[in-house]
Amino acid sequence: MAQPNRLPVPNSEPGDDYVDGFEVFFDEANDQESQSAGMTANQAKVLLDKLTELVTISVDQKVETSKIASQIMDNQRQLIATQQILISLMDKSLELTRHVTAIEERLPSIYELPRLVESLRQRVAQLEGIEIS
Repeated sequence: MAQPNRLPVPNSEPGDDYVDGFEVFFDEANDQESQSAGMTANQAKVLLDKLTELVTISVDQKVETSKIASQIMDNQRQLIATQQILISLMDKSLELTRHVTAIEERLPSIYELPRLVESLRQRVAQLEGIEIS
């Protein structure tokens, strides 16, 4: 414990020497406490500012995370819708391919039609006895 520097007061009463110096001791202690309290208050203010900054960053980060999650969900919905459209288009493509294949299978007979018609015309002409030039 710190010992105060005190000087005896020459014209004092017998009980005053015990009380003498306590004011100085408590004044110095109060000064030290106020300085340390000031340092503590400044440190507390700095720490509070940092805590506020961290909370703000945390909240901002949570908001951004929420926005990103919402955007991801929207993108997934759009992807599913696009996949459904693609599946529908693939079904139509298969259907068209079947029709084209059926037409291609009939094409040789269609290409033969002009010769067949000419052959039939000549045959009818022979049966009727008409000369074709």
